[in-house]
Amino acid sequence: MIVIDKDDNKVLDEAYNTILNKGFPYYPIDRKWRDDTFNQLYNFKRDTLIDRKNKVIGQSAHGLNLAWSYMEHAWGIKCGKMRTPVEIWNDEEHLKKGINKILTGTFFKQKAAHQITDSDMRSMLRRYTGTQMVSNFRPTAAAALYDVFVDKESPLEGTEAGTVWDPSMGYGGRLLGAICAGVNYIGTDPCIPTYEGLEQILEDYGHSYRSYTLLRQGSETYIPNENSIDFVFTSPPYFGWEAYGDEPEQSSIKFDNSDLWKIEFLKKTIANAYHGLKPGKFLALNVANTKQYKTFEEDTVDLAIEVGFEHTDTWWLSLSTQQGGSAVSTLDGVEETKQKQRYMGRYERPNITGRKFEPTFIFQKPLSN
Repeated sequence: MIVIDKDDNKVLDEAYNTILNKGFPYYPIDRKWRDDTFNQLYNFKRDTLIDRKNKVIGQSAHGLNLAWSYMEHAWGIKCGKMRTPVEIWNDEEHLKKGINKILTGTFFKQKAAHQITDSDMRSMLRRYTGTQMVSNFRPTAAAALYDVFVDKESPLEGTEAGTVWDPSMGYGGRLLGAICAGVNYIGTDPCIPTYEGLEQILEDYGHSYRSYTLLRQGSETYIPNENSIDFVFTSPPYFGWEAYGDEPEQSSIKFDNSDLWKIEFLKKTIANAYHGLKPGKFLALNVANTKQYKTFEEDTVDLAIEVGFEHTDTWWLSLSTQQGGSAVSTLDGVEETKQKQRYMGRYERPNITGRKFEPTFIFQKPLSN
């Protein structure tokens, strides 16, 4: 067992300099690694994630690192007042503290300086005290939901497929899921570097026999052709919790208070989904109440019903509990650190021992008005 004195500054300084000289531990971007990772995602048996009895989508991280490899800017996006991984990296004192936690085994498994990998550093930068990174939707979970709600002869073959709209594209999890599920995809998002990363994903892995439309605009301004969409599915922003960018089209910049945002962004997005969906088809919204937005679930359901949808079902996304006990990484959105508290809200979680869940509310457009 390696024993490192916490005060051994020489060992720590050497490790710090070596790691710093390697540069920030972004995910690999070489094509072979990406191809191998995509193939693992593409061939993953995602039907094993679908629990139709309990209406639960299980968790698998396949393809998540691939999506992140196109989104280097995401490491510097602010979540509330929390520090970003980039801020920790650029702060010598905090970065040394984080490295020391690896050297001494006080963070996770103890490692000598020469054994510390980029993966170790990414984990540390994400979990460092007072730090939070933006989240991404798992591609496998997205593909599984497309399989459940989109009519298509085969998940991966054939020329006929349904068309989905992803109002808040985010960091590529749902786009990769759409590619794997073999559906046509329309996505909207105002963030310039995110949009550029999504374009690169499509260039590398989009199917020539499918239609993909990426639009750099907010979902509240996109009005799809009436009765043209087979499924609308997204996880919308949590008002201003994640500062995705400084583009004037960002919803929290356009609508700078929560009441205005709820009506002008969230409700208009839902109304646009209603307009675009074919009668009888579904809107799925993955949201959760948080410390920052305590009634997000209730507001979302109430607004959808007000627009004209019927709340027909709720599916549950299984969450992963991070090492340390209380921090829970959501599929897309906010990493909660209060999960030990009893859930306070209208929609109780499934009572399955040892598992935590986040709702995806399912709304149906009536067959006739």
